[in-house]
Formats: sequence, structure tokens, C-alpha cells
Amino acid sequence: MQSSSSELAMLDVTNSSSPSLPPPPPPPGGDDFRWTAGTVALSLVLFLVAGVAEIGGGWLVWQSVRLHKGWWMALVGAVVLFIYGLVPCAQPVDNFGRVYAVYGCFFIVLSYLWGWAVDGVQPDTGDWVGSGIAVAGGFVAFFWPGR
Repeated sequence: MQSSSSELAMLDVTNSSSPSLPPPPPPPGGDDFRWTAGTVALSLVLFLVAGVAEIGGGWLVWQSVRLHKGWWMALVGAVVLFIYGLVPCAQPVDNFGRVYAVYGCFFIVLSYLWGWAVDGVQPDTGDWVGSGIAVAGGFVAFFWPGR
């Protein structure tokens, strides 16, 4: 038996048994987001991964360009820097500017730690004090109550 066009028009296209797409994410700054222990841990891990990727990629390019250690180091560094650009996209917060601004405090601390561990340049007291101020400011900006 063949269906007529009027019968097709009467089909329920909102049938709940059919597969559906997930709902779209809430708009940036939406009221649906709440910090939990899991989202805090995820954010901190992502900041650390982003920092290691950015600093490591930049260090590889530096080795190639400034210290003439081989073109392949710049190429690998560029790939690592591309990966770094993807990491913040996994942050649970939708505010691009806030994510990148707060990431800056991690970058400061990790840069000093990288220089100390890899290049043997130990941070001095001013480096540690400045890093502490940056981290405190970053945590205030990111985890302010009500956000």
C-alpha cells in the first residue's frame, strides 16, 4: 500500500523514539554553569597541559631559531603550539577572555619552572613573589563566587 502525501504530512516528526541531537550548549555566561570539584580539577589540569604545550613548543622553536639546533625542532614546536591552541577549548567555562587571562598566571609560574628544570636558571625571590601575586589574581578572577 502506498502512502498519500496528505498521510505523510500528518506524520509526527517529533516522535520521541527517533534519535535526537543533544541540546545546544548554554550561551556564554549562562546561569547553568556551577563550579564543582570535578570542573575545578579539570580546569587546573587543562591550564597545566596548556602551559607545558605552549612553553615546550615555544622552547623548541627558540632552540631552532636562536640556537640553530635544527629546522626540525621548529617544525615540532609549531605542531606542539597548534596542539596548545586546542587545549583551552576543553575548558568548562565559555568565556574566552577570562580563560586566557587566567591562563596567564599559569604561564608565568610554568615558564620559571621550565627555565629552572630545563635551562638551569633558578628563579629569584622577585620571580616567586611576582608569580604568587599573579596566581592569586588569576584564582580570584576565575573562581569569584557567583560565576
